[in-house]
Amino acid sequence: MESKHNIFTPLKGYENFEVTTQIIIAEILKRKLPFEIIDEDNNLISVEYNGQEFIILEGTISDANSLVAYWISNDKWMTRQFLQRKGISHAKGILLKDGYSFEALNETLNDVGFPAVVKPANTDHGIAVSVGIKNREELISAIKIAFKHSNRVIVEEFFEGQEFRFLVIDYQVRAITLREPANVIGDGKSTIKQLVDKKNEGRGVDYTYPLLKIKIDDEVLRHLKALSLSPESILKEGEKIYLRSNSNLSTGGDSIDVTDDIPPFYKDIAVKAAQAAGLKIAGIDIIIKDMNMEPSPENYIVVELNAPAMLSMHNYPYIGKNRHVEKYVLDSILNSK
Repeated sequence: MESKHNIFTPLKGYENFEVTTQIIIAEILKRKLPFEIIDEDNNLISVEYNGQEFIILEGTISDANSLVAYWISNDKWMTRQFLQRKGISHAKGILLKDGYSFEALNETLNDVGFPAVVKPANTDHGIAVSVGIKNREELISAIKIAFKHSNRVIVEEFFEGQEFRFLVIDYQVRAITLREPANVIGDGKSTIKQLVDKKNEGRGVDYTYPLLKIKIDDEVLRHLKALSLSPESILKEGEKIYLRSNSNLSTGGDSIDVTDDIPPFYKDIAVKAAQAAGLKIAGIDIIIKDMNMEPSPENYIVVELNAPAMLSMHNYPYIGKNRHVEKYVLDSILNSK
């Protein structure tokens, strides 16, 4: 059940901004700093501090991160190179480039094991990501979809486990969120579609909301089919099913605060991953296979580095504490010059 103290109330006068930007604006207002709205549609603002101007895009993109660091994090394949240089565990995979002939593509994919993951090399928010692919037919289909969004596509091994977002500010972990894939729990009478509609109440279709609606799209239908279910299936009371494998909040996932529960080993990994790319403000995605196992390089992979670090999941989680991370983020930005 959603924690009542985390109910999001839009910031009056700034309701059209994404939640992360609203959170930062609220902190700027709290400190009574002069600021300007440059471009509301693009969540672009400026703030003055100690006689200097700081430009902030989408709440966290600023001079705190260098252009090179941002570029590294924005390219999933490049990210892997920098993780590898520092000995940080990541998924094994291959890079496909647009222009492959079907024959060459088939030969290249001969060494791909299943289950597999397909993702565009330079998109975010889970766009065109397919997880848990079980056969060659699904693989080819997922690759074609991914190429519609990027001219480079990554095919990698599936690493089973739970996905966590570590918010690293100035090389300190300030919050950790378990990101659960979109899911519903049966009541013995409602269809899956009805359960989705119910859960979607209070959620939005864009980032002006902390939690986004679940969409029954092709990936959800594929996932349900693998479970021998459809949107019209009725789940038993208390039966919980996941509607997709990827845990992005943009596709209806749940955010659960676990900041106080994660072993220091993984917090250190998150910091090292941020340092590998030189990111002072970063959301580090890590999959941990089994939290009950002794922490080791075999028990985790770093999935992505995110220079645009969504703050709403840490301040307004579906379950858990509000971590009030905006103060650390703004401090980092204002001390970046």
